[in-house]
Amino acid sequence: MHSFIYLAILILSIHSANAHLHDDTATDKVFNYKTPENIKPYPAIEHAEEYYGCSGHLRTGFIQTSTHAINNTSASALAAELGCGYSLNSHIKAHLGLFGVLDSGLNSHNDTNIHPDFFNASKDSYLMLGEAVLTLSYANLEAHLGRQNFDSPHLDSDDLRMVANLFEAYLIDYHFNPELYFGTGFIHKASGWENGVNSANFVAIGEALGGQKAGAWVNWLSYTQANLTSELWLYLIPEHMNIVYAELNYNAQIHENIAYNIGFQYDWGHSIGNAKLGLIENHTVGIMGAISSIGFTATAAYNQNFGKSSALASVGGGAFFTSLEDQTLDAVTANAAQSFLIGLDYTVNTAINIGVAIGEFSAINQPEYQMQEFNYFLNYNWHDTLTAELIYAVVNDKNSPADTNQFRAIITYRY
Repeated sequence: MHSFIYLAILILSIHSANAHLHDDTATDKVFNYKTPENIKPYPAIEHAEEYYGCSGHLRTGFIQTSTHAINNTSASALAAELGCGYSLNSHIKAHLGLFGVLDSGLNSHNDTNIHPDFFNASKDSYLMLGEAVLTLSYANLEAHLGRQNFDSPHLDSDDLRMVANLFEAYLIDYHFNPELYFGTGFIHKASGWENGVNSANFVAIGEALGGQKAGAWVNWLSYTQANLTSELWLYLIPEHMNIVYAELNYNAQIHENIAYNIGFQYDWGHSIGNAKLGLIENHTVGIMGAISSIGFTATAAYNQNFGKSSALASVGGGAFFTSLEDQTLDAVTANAAQSFLIGLDYTVNTAINIGVAIGEFSAINQPEYQMQEFNYFLNYNWHDTLTAELIYAVVNDKNSPADTNQFRAIITYRY
């Protein structure tokens, strides 16, 4: 009841302001692959926070998962964000963001039938202070301290449910010039549907990954020049693991109506100290290619994991080119895993994008793990104000008759 009252107050407090966008919705893709029109590096720190007045979004969503046509869970919900900022001067600014999720009243009264992704650990509505960030700046140097948005290969917002993943972090970044960008800092905790514990709470990064309480030290460097983008990420989670991630993308126009993109990625993980996540010793490589012409984009991607453990997990969607709606390479519970993806999408007009993607995820010994996934999606984006994402996924377990179907629809109005 309290959550309902708080969310109602949040919704009633809405007034028009400049858009507060966490993502570039004009180029968002459902999956991780980067098309020729969208090869920008991970944005890392959020620089588009509202420091003058208020803004946010309203959202409604529905999700249903059915396994072997008998085990059904579903959920519908409403959500809202209200973010307000204050600028003391050009060097000191602050931003607060309140997030709420409300049960639509149409869900089952039996918790076992409620899909868990939209609500807190008790499958209830909730209200949280998701953003509380102080920004200190001087020239091209900025410090972002507190609860905030953050996007990186292994820790990212992954805004595919009612509330994006948010992070309690203490970060410094520097834009040396338009091409060179680097930063460093400490990410203490994460909230959101992928923190593994409770969407409504901020949980230590180590715990969110399945280990024990620990934060992550992170360093990054990105360089963009002409048609080339490159980035390097270093993570250290004490008593858990080290991670090195590198990515290189190149795109070019070969004809007035034809463009292509080629991407390479490398991901290395190694357990350290007391290895709270168990043995981690792997190398994962990936290659991706895409070609676009007259509104169509065809994409193919491949990932291969080497070493003595499975691919690295993430708090968020993960780093790999072959990630789909349900399956990702790190879901393969075996070493020497591999995955591939082919996709085709069509931009109908400036607002509508439709497409299909097919992927397979398997262990080298396929009876251990072999999944096929088919995704069908539609994206609608009206002036970055009203967006809708509909996706239907079919996951075929080749080693069992227990196939899974999932439908997800998210509609967002930004104000």
